[in-house]
Amino acid sequence: MKKNLIYTLCVMLSATLALSSCEDMLEIETERVDVEFDDLTLSDSVYSVLGILKSVQNIADRTVLLGELRGDLVSANVGKAVYDIQSISDFNFDTENPYIDARDYYSVINNCNVFLSRVDTTIERNGRNLIGEFVAVKSMRAWAYMQLAINYGNVPYYTEPILTHSQATEVMNRPKKSRDEIFSLLIDELTPIEDPRFFPMPTWKGIETGAPRTSIATEQLFVPVRYLLGELHLWRAMPGDYRAAANYFFKTINETPVNPTSANNRIFVDNSEYVRYSNYDDYDGYVDAYSDLYRAGTAIRNYTALTVIPMETTTSTGTISYLSDIFMPEVEGAAQVSASPSYVSLSNRQDYLAYISEKKIGPTYNPTSEMYKGDLRRYAITGSQIGENSDDVYNNVIAKLNYGINISMNNMHYVTSSGRTNFVQIVRAMHLYARFAEALVGLSKEEQCPDALVMAMEALKSGLKRNYELRTHLYYVDREVAVDSLGNPTDVLEDIVDTITVKDPVYNEIIRYNFLATRYEDNEGIHSRGSGNSKHNKYYSLSDTCVARYYDLVKEDSDTLFAPVREITDRDYYRYVNDILLDELALEFCFEGNRFGDLIRFAKRAEKDGYADWKDILARRVAGRDIENNVTYYNKDYVMDNDLYSFLTNENHWYLPLPLSEAENDAESDKDSDKENTEE
Repeated sequence: MKKNLIYTLCVMLSATLALSSCEDMLEIETERVDVEFDDLTLSDSVYSVLGILKSVQNIADRTVLLGELRGDLVSANVGKAVYDIQSISDFNFDTENPYIDARDYYSVINNCNVFLSRVDTTIERNGRNLIGEFVAVKSMRAWAYMQLAINYGNVPYYTEPILTHSQATEVMNRPKKSRDEIFSLLIDELTPIEDPRFFPMPTWKGIETGAPRTSIATEQLFVPVRYLLGELHLWRAMPGDYRAAANYFFKTINETPVNPTSANNRIFVDNSEYVRYSNYDDYDGYVDAYSDLYRAGTAIRNYTALTVIPMETTTSTGTISYLSDIFMPEVEGAAQVSASPSYVSLSNRQDYLAYISEKKIGPTYNPTSEMYKGDLRRYAITGSQIGENSDDVYNNVIAKLNYGINISMNNMHYVTSSGRTNFVQIVRAMHLYARFAEALVGLSKEEQCPDALVMAMEALKSGLKRNYELRTHLYYVDREVAVDSLGNPTDVLEDIVDTITVKDPVYNEIIRYNFLATRYEDNEGIHSRGSGNSKHNKYYSLSDTCVARYYDLVKEDSDTLFAPVREITDRDYYRYVNDILLDELALEFCFEGNRFGDLIRFAKRAEKDGYADWKDILARRVAGRDIENNVTYYNKDYVMDNDLYSFLTNENHWYLPLPLSEAENDAESDKDSDKENTEE
């Protein structure tokens, strides 16, 4: 049977422009304005955009599941995961699986296309226009296309509204666009509207969703354009893209706080008072504080959530999320997925540093605790459940996606309550710093700028809180300098006794990123969010020792005796920051839908950097997910599923299948016919 990817859900003008109300999805408080804007009134535009948001709800769960089930941080629980969940985890892709059906993405895209074809931003009456809605819809369409490109690779791309079957057929028979082509098209489309001073998001009065009823600022419903541009440049990774990405993330962080979603209105690095605790065995305060970041009230009101997809909590009121039922259902032991042994081992491998300089406590590495080991974030977002029979303990339950999470301490770490997810986080405030650090890593190589690599490490280790001047295309030239008897440079002839050779830096320009503002004084390194005072952690730094240990390049290894098997090079340092950043993305953003995309992006960067083992960045990590390795995947003792590893060294297996277009179906039929004739 031939399938048409776009037409099925998009042939009708859909609910987007036909909705007379959106009470089944969201409640909105806004003034009804009867001013006409050609085809759309202002009030029509609000409800049209809400209608598009309704279609976005249909892809909320799969955005998380597609990003995590194929990664290295989640394991499907055999016998408990339904077929559709298990098959994605097994890389057994069936186009009938609803989670990999791309039609809902195209429903969002086509609804956006219809809106954009009707909106007129040039008309202004009574001080109102539709620029905000225009920018919001452009952002949603770009985000949907970006998800398609990340998950499916080459996909159909169109921007005109599809209203008839013949239009859909024509679109489906166009040549597909490659990922990089789509990223380029989206960059070209969003760049003219990137400045929020002139192209702000809409500012409706308030939206409430879920139980408890949580008021969401309008801007939190949409992905900021500058953030999207930063992501797109990171993904495309062509010459100049890393610098562009870094600039977009920096601008987003430093925007003038015109509205609540301005980056500097958020707390990027939270709870440092708990990270640096005085009682080494008292971890409870940190765990409670960190887990609270994911509760609905905290995430929305404190703006730790940058962009969310709001969901209802009952089917009677609209579209609900089933992530709670999949990750942490109310029935103990019924979770379909759990935190993988690979994630647990990664967390355990971190060296927690307890150190409070003002109280002269520490430094103490990995202070003894019966309940905790390594990075503390794991204990705030995963735990154990006790079944009806108290002897039944279910470990590594993922509580991060349940807004009603409750943590209880009783000799073990237990998750004691659940609650339906009433929103799905797409972008968190911490993403800005993490993506900025990633852009800096790329910039260090792109612009021959070692200062950028140091700055990226500082974002991970100690936090950005000063003025950074990054020298580009840096190299050194020798210069002879006259010195006196003490070896000090001098230009007094009678004092000159010798000359020495010094190296003068030569560079093209200086790139400046200023983090001197008062709001950055409390910034801490991202790694400190779970591993203590990382600024003073000697096991987490740009040093030969740390690099050699990570890559298993050590003959003798102890605090008093260290011998690497070879010289540690600048290339090793570059790869090291890439790898520990990828580890940090796992520790901070696990289970949120980012992981498989992160693995692809880092692997593709390594390919462009000329690393022969670039596929291993993804393949070895995923192939080792069900084994609690106590070493990095570079170590000779690393254990993995060799069959899965071989499967994933084929890059084609990283992407989901799309239903064939009619032209492709005809081509496949011709192949089958030729094959049958040959066999006859």
